[in-house]
Amino acid sequence: MKIGILGLPTSGKTTLFNLLTEFYDEPDHAHGGNKPVMRSVKVVDPRLERLRDDYEPQKYTPASLQFLDFPAMSSESSRGGLEDLLAPARELETLIVVLRDFDSPGGAESDPQGDLAEVLGEFIIADLVVVEKRLEKLEERSRKPNFDDDDRREQALLGEISGHLESEKPVSSFPLDDIQRKAISGFGFLSLKPYLAVINSGEGGGNAVEAELSSVAGTEVLSCKALNELEILQLSPEDQAIFLEEYGIQSFSREPIIAAAYQTAGRISFFTAGEKEVRAWTIRDGTVAVDAAGEIHTDIARGFIRAEVVSYEDYIENDGIKGAKEKGQFRLEGKTYVMADGDIVEFRFSV
Repeated sequence: MKIGILGLPTSGKTTLFNLLTEFYDEPDHAHGGNKPVMRSVKVVDPRLERLRDDYEPQKYTPASLQFLDFPAMSSESSRGGLEDLLAPARELETLIVVLRDFDSPGGAESDPQGDLAEVLGEFIIADLVVVEKRLEKLEERSRKPNFDDDDRREQALLGEISGHLESEKPVSSFPLDDIQRKAISGFGFLSLKPYLAVINSGEGGGNAVEAELSSVAGTEVLSCKALNELEILQLSPEDQAIFLEEYGIQSFSREPIIAAAYQTAGRISFFTAGEKEVRAWTIRDGTVAVDAAGEIHTDIARGFIRAEVVSYEDYIENDGIKGAKEKGQFRLEGKTYVMADGDIVEFRFSV
């Protein structure tokens, strides 16, 4: 899963990127050619760690994420310039918008709510550029014999979306049925994508702003002190405790932000466990068993017989798979079973 990190200049988004990817080297990276920088990280999951400790497998494979740190979204950029800068974000599943809650080096006061409105406004503008370009091509195509009913439907739908965007409303608030949503999926509209808002605070601040922003953002809002946390993570455990208390940080924000990004993207994890390997698999929430099996290997989906399932909670409560079987918490599920977060699964198949 790929997650984009975006924000205005001086928001500290690159510092958050370094925190989430546990990157401590200096100097910070530069965005060569105005392209995002990508790093992969392994996801820490206490549930998977428990399975690792129980099974002591030959191989341990946690889920992985790819974070992309985008160049700062300068308000001075032209429409076309920002549209090009944001183009790689159209291929991502979810976004993190970083908001500054500290005075900038230039002395500008913080305004997280205003900054969020500016970023979301730029998403709308970038989407409008994409729609206008496509409508121009459809207009040219309409004068040719091969202009068909599908083209007419697309032209009509994009015309309505264009008017919606011009009224400064995101595509997420435009009423779309399943067929229409599928028809526009290839555009990767930024104002339709799920996003997580992260308030990057200096010393002090955070909670009050988080509560205020949560009421208007329409998404989950989290707070962090990215620079402080990044510095503290490089210390010994003993020194970490001292400085966490000094800066008023109850716990590091890295894991909660990653977990929230998973949820925002509509993703869950299921686990496979045995002596050879303990592994986490990432799937969309609502995925059925046969499709989850296909994430492991297409042959497993093709020859699917059944899924043997124990929830992580039942695994813990009954001291493992054997206890879950004895207590009747071991389930046999068919192809259409909807996978749940934390399911421990063994797929039976024949090819």
